[in-house]
Amino acid sequence: MKAKEIMKLMDNWAPSKLIEHWDNTGFQIGDDNKEISKILVALDLDREVYEKAMKEDFNMIITHHPLIFKPISNVTTLTYKGKLIYDLIRNEMVIYNAHTNLDQAVEGVNDELAKILGLNNPQILKLSNLDLELKYGYGKIGNIEETNLSDYIKYIKEKLNIDYLTVYGEQERIVKRVALCGGSGSEFIYDAYKKNACIYITGDIKYHDAQLGNELGLTIIDAGHYHTEKIILPVIKKHLEKEDSNLYIEVYEKSSPLYKIY
Repeated sequence: MKAKEIMKLMDNWAPSKLIEHWDNTGFQIGDDNKEISKILVALDLDREVYEKAMKEDFNMIITHHPLIFKPISNVTTLTYKGKLIYDLIRNEMVIYNAHTNLDQAVEGVNDELAKILGLNNPQILKLSNLDLELKYGYGKIGNIEETNLSDYIKYIKEKLNIDYLTVYGEQERIVKRVALCGGSGSEFIYDAYKKNACIYITGDIKYHDAQLGNELGLTIIDAGHYHTEKIILPVIKKHLEKEDSNLYIEVYEKSSPLYKIY
C-alpha cells in the first residue's frame, strides 16, 4: 500500500478539518508514493524511535505528537531535531502524525480512554468549534457504577498500567459522574464542573488548575500526559490492519522522555 493511501485512511478517521489553528499535524516528511510494508506507531518521534525503525526496516512512522510543531528555519546536523529530520529524509522514511484531529475524532483518544475507564454512554465534554455536525470534540463525560474514590483510583491505575498518579481536591468522596480528557486537559476543568462531574481525569495539571478545581468542588486526577494518550496507539494499529491485513504494524510503547518516580 502506498503511503498516501495509508494517510487517506487516517484522514478519513481523523478529519483534517479538526486540526486546531495552532497545531501542525499530518504528512510531514517523505514521499507519499512510497510503497509501505512496515509501520512503527509511537506517541512521539525521537532518536530511539528512529533507530528502532531503521534497525528493523520500517519504512513509515506514525505518531500522535508532531515531530515538526513550531516553524523551523533550517535543517542541519547541529541540533538534535535538525539531525533527526536530516537522517529521516536521508533514509527516505515517511513521517505522518494525527494530533488534535485524533484527540477529537470518533473512536479517537478520548473515546478509547472513556471505554478503558468504564464510562457508560459517554458524551463529548467540549464540542469542537471546527465541526458543524456536533459529533466531534474534546474529552468525554459519563457515569460509572457508583464507588468510592479510593477504589476508582485503584481501577484507573490498573487499567492505565501506572504505579502513581496525583489527586487534587476532596479525597473522601463517592464517585458517580466522571469527566476525562487525554493529554493536557486543564482548559476543560470548568466544562467538567458545568456538566456535573465529581472527578476529572487528565494530564499536565498545574498548581492553579488544581486550585480552580478545588474551588469548584471538583476532584482532579492527573494521570499523566503519556498515560492518558498511549491508549490510542494500539487503536491506530488495529484501525490500519483492518483496512490492509498485509501491513506489518508495531506499537512502540516507551515514553519520550523516559522518566521514573522515586
